[in-house]
Amino acid sequence: MSRRTTPPAKFTCTFHVNAILLSTNLILLLFMLVGTLSTEEESVFVNALPMPPIWVLDKLFTSEAKKAARREAERRAKYFVFETPAGELEIKKRYVYYATFVLIALITQFGPLFIAYLFSDKRRKRKKRSGNRPGRKDALDVVVVGCGLPKRGVGWFHLIQLLDLPNVNVRAVVENNRPKGFDNLVQSLQARGVVCVASLADLDRFTKRTLCFISDRSNNRNLILFRTCLEMGASAIYLEKPGAPTVKQLEDMKTLAERRGVAVYIGYNKNFSSYVQNAVKLSRQVDDSHVFWCHSDPYTEYNLPAVFAHNPEGLMKSMAIDELAILVTYFNVCVDNIFRFTVNTKEKMTKRVTVRKPGSPTISMTDFSRAAFKIRTNDDVSVSVMADRCGGNFSFAVVKDGSGKEVQKFEYPHALAAKKLEKQMKADPEMLPYFFGNSNDFLELKIRVVESVLKEKESEGVATIDTGIETMRLAEYANDQVM
Repeated sequence: MSRRTTPPAKFTCTFHVNAILLSTNLILLLFMLVGTLSTEEESVFVNALPMPPIWVLDKLFTSEAKKAARREAERRAKYFVFETPAGELEIKKRYVYYATFVLIALITQFGPLFIAYLFSDKRRKRKKRSGNRPGRKDALDVVVVGCGLPKRGVGWFHLIQLLDLPNVNVRAVVENNRPKGFDNLVQSLQARGVVCVASLADLDRFTKRTLCFISDRSNNRNLILFRTCLEMGASAIYLEKPGAPTVKQLEDMKTLAERRGVAVYIGYNKNFSSYVQNAVKLSRQVDDSHVFWCHSDPYTEYNLPAVFAHNPEGLMKSMAIDELAILVTYFNVCVDNIFRFTVNTKEKMTKRVTVRKPGSPTISMTDFSRAAFKIRTNDDVSVSVMADRCGGNFSFAVVKDGSGKEVQKFEYPHALAAKKLEKQMKADPEMLPYFFGNSNDFLELKIRVVESVLKEKESEGVATIDTGIETMRLAEYANDQVM
């Protein structure tokens, strides 16, 4: 979306000053030429001008009396013309005069322009332009907002993968809360040309197409950071899932972004997991198919108080949100087209528990340790979801035919991936295991987001702000139904 911009006052003032200087120089040059070409007897230029046509006219039509008068005038103006040796000395003197005039004209004309350029915002921005690939014209500028601790923060993991993408120029990293060990990361980034600052305000306004990766998951700060990125001139913004804690906040973000023509993406990386892609592909080949999506975490009942405290938004908006995004993205499920919503009320499938808040003997928290439900849409799409906090560390999708018979089950991690994950965890125990298991998904997500921004068109599987809104609406609807 194009926007009209007004030239800054500094530029306008410089333009006016140079216009006046240009007019003055042109007038002076005109007077010099008129004086040089004058045929009046008192002129000291015409007799010294090396132009054969004037010499011919002077020879043919000037009387001896006028010639004598001119010679006398030349003697009185010896600054320009010397009698002996006449030719060489007078030409040198005359050219010195002309060269001096031209030099003064150039200085007075272009000097203010040069001085204005030295102090201009454009030059400062060019001088401060940063990144690991600043010279690549086809590279997209990226600013990572919220990095976190190396090997533990999702922003750090995004940063490491973005640095390796050939069509990305990581311009800056913004982190106001620098944890222990962050200084080493700063030094390595600065060595690669990446600027590290504590606030977006420490950066110049974006002049190139820029994607802001907001990896800060604090719901209180997300909207503030989002607004700031828009004001800085971001072309696109990436938000960690689910983007905001409520549908209302996501809708407000969408309105703000649309006013500026900014694309917004939500980081639902599981959309690109191999087991998801395979299940979706097969379901489209099976008539009247039904897909059962299951996500399980390895917590125990003892861990639930800490889990509930860490995810106060509830199971639907945290653990089950990826599966709901899959339904919205690939199966066109939304609240408005749900025909039937059925909760599996068996205790082994759905269970709601109340626990004490850690550190407070009087405050309790209630949420689901597991929940399962089935959805049929007005388009005859049939899907079901189960999320279990205490079932183990796995996910899977089961594709069934119209009769309910299982066609194929797709698991994550599969046997080979599990062995690879175990080796990676032993080799680098400081790394969050989640990064090893989801590395390929995150990388594919970033590749598609970057291509979408560069080509200015949506990419299949990438969740936009509209996808995020529908996913959050579905989460709130499911939570109300399961309650």
